[in-house]
Amino acid sequence: MTREGARPLVSVVIPCYNQARFLRAAVTSATARLARVQIIVVDDGSTDDTASLARGLDVTLVRQRNRGLAGARNRGLQAATGEFVIFLDADDRLLGGAIDTGVRALAANPACAMAYGRCVMSGPDGELWPTPEIPMVRTGHHAAFLQTNLIWMPAAAIFRRAAVERAGGFSEGVDAAADYDLYLRISRDAPVLDHGHSVAAYRKHAGSMSLDASRMLRETLEVMRRNRPSLHTTLHDAWREGYARWQDFYGTQLVEEIREHVRRRALRDAMRKAFVLLPLAPRVFFRELRKKGRRTLYAGRATPAAEISAARRRAET
Repeated sequence: MTREGARPLVSVVIPCYNQARFLRAAVTSATARLARVQIIVVDDGSTDDTASLARGLDVTLVRQRNRGLAGARNRGLQAATGEFVIFLDADDRLLGGAIDTGVRALAANPACAMAYGRCVMSGPDGELWPTPEIPMVRTGHHAAFLQTNLIWMPAAAIFRRAAVERAGGFSEGVDAAADYDLYLRISRDAPVLDHGHSVAAYRKHAGSMSLDASRMLRETLEVMRRNRPSLHTTLHDAWREGYARWQDFYGTQLVEEIREHVRRRALRDAMRKAFVLLPLAPRVFFRELRKKGRRTLYAGRATPAAEISAARRRAET
């Protein structure tokens, strides 16, 4: 904290692109008792009523031409003045006590650049869904992040603002995995803390970026390549394991999307996604082709939600 007995300032950056329908819930969820809260809404070129809604809320509104999610977060970071910062997507929300939990964690661990906890999944209407538990990570965070993304949504983490600035903020051009890229870079250079508490609700809806398996596969693997450790090290072994895990995780989701396109006879979409899958996750592609007497890559009906849940479980084991 900045001085004895003072409440620190936490900047909550909320990028928003055409998600005005969720914005009020996100803003009103950013409350704290142990800290002062600065809420910054970045209107990233929205064409809905994001700006007019934000003007009626107790927030700092920043408007810009559309730069994408990473660019909007970086613009919010520039406007932030808090010692700590949380990046809350407009369609998500913080749980009660989330900011206080993060502040306590970082205040008690001054060497840590960031602290993170857990999220709970929710539906489009905000109803909470059962969410798998994630084991605590005590040490070796960078190796653990190379193996998988321990933070399912950005708002589950709280950062020292100076640490994010030193890391260079979010990498633009890989919006779907820019948060993961930041965790990898920060955990490589500084200690981080897993406090283990549930702090945010991750809303799944039709417009969720995470449901675009082609993009998630492409951009997550690009982030992995950017963060590849030196050869012949234990970190490289962790990276190789993680790279294969991401291929399987998003590749399996992409297979189910292809199956659904075929079922609907949208063959052009199916072929387009197959050409994404083949070079990026060839093992998954040929694994599906080798299945005899079962559904092949281009036939059959799937239940995407169930398959995605199964793929997530595989990725966590």
